[in-house]
Amino acid sequence: MNLDRVQFYNLGAFEEIPGIGEHGMVRVPAAIRHRLNERARFIGKESIGVEIRFVTDAPNIDLYLSAQKEHGSVSAAVRVYKGNFLVKTLELQSGATTFHRLVPPPAFEKGNEKLMRDGGYAPNVWRVICGRAPIAVHGIDTQGHDIRPPRQDELPPVNWLAYGSSITNADLDGYVHVAAAKLGVQVQNKGFSGACHIEKELVDYLLDDCASDVMTCELGVNMRGAYTPEVFEQRASYLINRLVKLKKPALIITTFPNSRTDGYALGPDEVTAKEAAFNEILIRLVRQADSPTLELMHGYDVLSEVNGLSADLLHPTAYGHAVMGMNLAARLKPFLQAHRLLPQQ
Repeated sequence: MNLDRVQFYNLGAFEEIPGIGEHGMVRVPAAIRHRLNERARFIGKESIGVEIRFVTDAPNIDLYLSAQKEHGSVSAAVRVYKGNFLVKTLELQSGATTFHRLVPPPAFEKGNEKLMRDGGYAPNVWRVICGRAPIAVHGIDTQGHDIRPPRQDELPPVNWLAYGSSITNADLDGYVHVAAAKLGVQVQNKGFSGACHIEKELVDYLLDDCASDVMTCELGVNMRGAYTPEVFEQRASYLINRLVKLKKPALIITTFPNSRTDGYALGPDEVTAKEAAFNEILIRLVRQADSPTLELMHGYDVLSEVNGLSADLLHPTAYGHAVMGMNLAARLKPFLQAHRLLPQQ
């Protein structure tokens, strides 16, 4: 119902998901996922950051959604925005189709253009943004009113793709979403919680099939347990060489500080040594590439306050993600301006 009249952003494919329907919104198609590591095969099914975008003058919009999640797993929340502004958060019940009625916010009749457009999105654009669970859409009923996809001039000018670990995967308050809001850009969240292994098949998919203007790659933490520095270098080198060949503006980010990082760990061990080796490999590869489209950012410059970590001393809190998002935005802004993706100010 009206699914052919909306825009799907960050969508890898529609797939049938047992129990929730044929329009499951997955970030990475099965043909790619099934060639990755075991965890990536289901993490890639998550709908995190997939957006349903549309424009309509309908005073009542009925939205039909369902979600699939393991017991005790991450939230199946969906956020509804009008332009840049949060309207409501919907908590979906696992395995059941839920109906939600959306109505235009009355306050929008009072705000001026500067207030309403100061974040990249036009105020007439409805945005239904998915959380971590696999989520299916069944229909959008505008009660007979016209509905259309947003025009390009109603969307942010920059399309950013973010690849990384669970810290990138995060949730809708994660650092990439904070940075995107700060910069007024749109971001494709392609994080892989516990499964960022830089496989060739995924690299090719991200670079060949996911249109983007700029890319960030947070690398290392998910490979320091099972992979040698030699394998890490081989995979990171393939990614970096492809980025350089495509002249894709990209920021390579080393591992964020954590309890196994040299200087924060209780004592040296294999994981600490591997993390340090991986970081040195990234530094060297970026330096050797000597490309104007490629830059390196140290993880400690993104997570500049280690008290932004949760008690597992690995994953950031909401505060930590906010700090990281602001730090990354401050670094990305001049980078985007240098590549004429954002105007000089």
